[in-house]
Amino acid sequence: MVGDESDPPPTTCPECGVGCQLTRGPDPDRARGRKGPANPDGRLCRRGATTFGRPPEAERLRRPRVRRDGELTPVSWETAMAAAAEGLADARDATGPDSLAFLGAPRCTNEENYLLQKLARLCGTNNVDNRARLCHDQTARALADRLGWPASTNGLDGLRSADVILVVGANPAARQPVAFDSFVRPAVRDGATLVHLDPVGNETTRLADVHLAPRPGTDALLLDHLSARVDARGGVDESFVADRTRDADRYREELTALERGDAAAVAGVDDAAVDRVAELLCERDRTAAVVGTGIDGQPPVSAPDALLNLLLLTGNVGRPGTGLYVFRGLVNEQGATDAGCVPDKLPGHVSVTDADARERVGSVWGVDPPKRPGLDAKALVGAFGDAVRAALVVGENPAVSKRPDEWLDRRLGGLDTLVLVDAAETATTPYADVVLPAATGVEKRGTVTNLDRTVQRVRPVRDPPGDARPDFEVLRELGSRLTAPAQFDFDGPDEAFDELADVSPAYAGLSVGETKSSRQWPGDAGSTLYEDGFETADGRARFVGVQPPVDAGDDDGLRLVSVGRANDDAATRGDRDRVRIHPDDAAARDVATGETVAVTDGETVVEAVAETTDDVRRGTAVMHAAIADPLERRGDPNVAVRPLRSAPATQE
Repeated sequence: MVGDESDPPPTTCPECGVGCQLTRGPDPDRARGRKGPANPDGRLCRRGATTFGRPPEAERLRRPRVRRDGELTPVSWETAMAAAAEGLADARDATGPDSLAFLGAPRCTNEENYLLQKLARLCGTNNVDNRARLCHDQTARALADRLGWPASTNGLDGLRSADVILVVGANPAARQPVAFDSFVRPAVRDGATLVHLDPVGNETTRLADVHLAPRPGTDALLLDHLSARVDARGGVDESFVADRTRDADRYREELTALERGDAAAVAGVDDAAVDRVAELLCERDRTAAVVGTGIDGQPPVSAPDALLNLLLLTGNVGRPGTGLYVFRGLVNEQGATDAGCVPDKLPGHVSVTDADARERVGSVWGVDPPKRPGLDAKALVGAFGDAVRAALVVGENPAVSKRPDEWLDRRLGGLDTLVLVDAAETATTPYADVVLPAATGVEKRGTVTNLDRTVQRVRPVRDPPGDARPDFEVLRELGSRLTAPAQFDFDGPDEAFDELADVSPAYAGLSVGETKSSRQWPGDAGSTLYEDGFETADGRARFVGVQPPVDAGDDDGLRLVSVGRANDDAATRGDRDRVRIHPDDAAARDVATGETVAVTDGETVVEAVAETTDDVRRGTAVMHAAIADPLERRGDPNVAVRPLRSAPATQE
């Protein structure tokens, strides 16, 4: 349902990175959409409409708890805060500031993430991280290193003027449906061509004119091959390449070494379909690319780098209707890293090793932050109980890390002090020494930054249950107890945002205050970045090399591809318990649709119900992350699918 101007002021939906506006409706358990930059029609997806029911009321934490005699016991806020500060301070004093770990989460606001990283650095360590940094690691790195900012190059509205939309490793029709229906679908309706590059056919594929389903691990090779065909067809934007890039000659020499049919054959895609996409890229004026997490993690030359090469070669950066869009899945993934909640960057994506940046931050804080990069989240959890003695975990659940259960039990159980700040119990709660109940995204004030760099207001539209408090209040008090109180003397989130804008090059000039409007960063640019030059030392974007040849692989093996998130409740339980494979793969393994099968990497075994479909490319086994998690923890992407009657005993 869409709201009108008589509704209370809206807040930003906490369910994904799109940033839809909503408020409460007549039914207190359902949200009403309000028109905003990301949902111009004021519509919401199913998750947005039901956001007030997450987490379920029965699962909410209502009182602080402290571990006493082995049990988590309800206590007052004063007692809990004193125990939390004492445990963190004791570890710092006994074994040094690098014995502390600070883990944040995208669900926290910009101001909360800013306070968390400030607390870590004023305690003397850069050991601060959040999982948003990992979700699009290779894409963010490619954008930052080669263009300037680790963020989408264009605003969502720019998609409407694209002639070709290339979606790689993403399913926005299901994961970001409001953005897809508001910007991608209208562009296609107006004549744009949608090309979907993904080993799995899904909801997005239904709107696509072309579906390229490469063998997992060959995205970069296929994208380089597209660049080679564009080059051979004369589709290079020569003036753009000459005026705004570097290392193009070397890159194009490497492209000529790609033999015409080999790359397509190795990737397992139809050669004629590749030709058709190359022709589209040559003939159409504006190409935009949308990527998700499925494009990451394909070394030695990453698929995001190969895609960026293709966009630069065709002059499709720095104009409306072009560019690279990072379709982030979690609320404030962009803002968490913008705020500096990462181990190697200060607020505004500036390296902690940059002396000028540290001095700029120090001039505001009164003390320079430490210069040695900290450990990332994976390394920090790996050091729990050894080098890391105490941890403050805000809105995160390290017990669901993709590692063996016994390993996690040893690490989490080895900490001297574990302080958790969360809205509900998680798998990490049994290990905690102090548990602090937190407000959810619809119960607090601040800002979040959506997937196209738009900073938007978060407003409380209901009260948190019991004694739960916003993370901002918790971090402000912990900061006052662990550092100089004046450093955390903020009246509220607005003052913290103003300080973030003072120290961050990205947010410089932005002032949110109590305004109802939204702003994109950086403050001196429009929705399209790099119109006049790139934020690099020489103002040019560089090309990187092509993907080296790879083995075509063994079609008798299956490559595991997970979709969704391990804690995602969007799918029904039946959807979660499926493994989808191609009919030819099923026949070769004597597997029938609806049959219970074992999926194994040779050591770990999980059970699933087989579904055969042509939407999955041959040689691939597709599972929801909720059930694939035990297999993914071992890190081997190759699995076997066997009828349960012939499989070994289940180990997971």
